[in-house]
Amino acid sequence: MSGVLAKWMTLIIAANIMFAPILSYIDSLHREAVEVVLQEGAKKAAIEGRFTPTIINDMKSELVDNYNFDSSKIMISATTSLTYRENYLTASIEVPRGPIFLFDIFNSGPDTIKKNTKILSEYID
Repeated sequence: MSGVLAKWMTLIIAANIMFAPILSYIDSLHREAVEVVLQEGAKKAAIEGRFTPTIINDMKSELVDNYNFDSSKIMISATTSLTYRENYLTASIEVPRGPIFLFDIFNSGPDTIKKNTKILSEYID
């Protein structure tokens, strides 16, 4: 019995060791994707003076279409009121995080990826 248990434990640990680098790499790509989408949206919003519904929808569709995130689980909060030059616009994106380990028994990290940004508005009336 102990031999079977030892083989199963070895199998579980070996599978985690094999797939952890790939899953970690995918997680880092998702983090980078969220950061890039947020920064690109912030550039557009700085010119507009606010995060318009179009900009927010473009950010969401970019994450859904190009990075396969679930649209219903993407949370975007941003400054939607008109903000004039030399004032700040803020935004944040929160998306669910994929697995880092093949089996969830080793994962103790956060369940979501959250990125924030703050950019000066360039809007002039």
